Amino acid sequence: MPKRLSWREICLIFGTIGYVAIIIDVFIMLNYLDVFDLGRDPKQEGIGDLICYGFIPSCYAVIFLNYFKQEKKWIYVTLFTLLSFLSEWMLVQVGYMKLKGWHTWFSIPVFIIVFGFWLPWQLKLIRKPA
Repeated sequence: MPKRLSWREICLIFGTIGYVAIIIDVFIMLNYLDVFDLGRDPKQEGIGDLICYGFIPSCYAVIFLNYFKQEKKWIYVTLFTLLSFLSEWMLVQVGYMKLKGWHTWFSIPVFIIVFGFWLPWQLKLIRKPA
């Protein structure tokens, strides 16, 4: 993979996305709305939960922004939305993610917002001169 991001950008993106994903998924979606459970025992957090919340979204975000070009924005948004949707769908199919009032396709608008607007904005903010 060609490296178009600096190490500073990679670390800031990785950390920010991991933090936001954990806050939204663990505290809002699981605790307050209770729309899905992960793992065998939903009451017990494990390494798989950390990977699903902190690492997978962060890796997708860094890879997306590394390849991102403004003139091909919607091609990349579509590809990464599909990749994210398929990842979530596979978690449901193998039984690791149990849906309780949530449908996998509900995530598509969220992925479009994240890849289409939030991540490009975050990269622009990081690259903005101080």
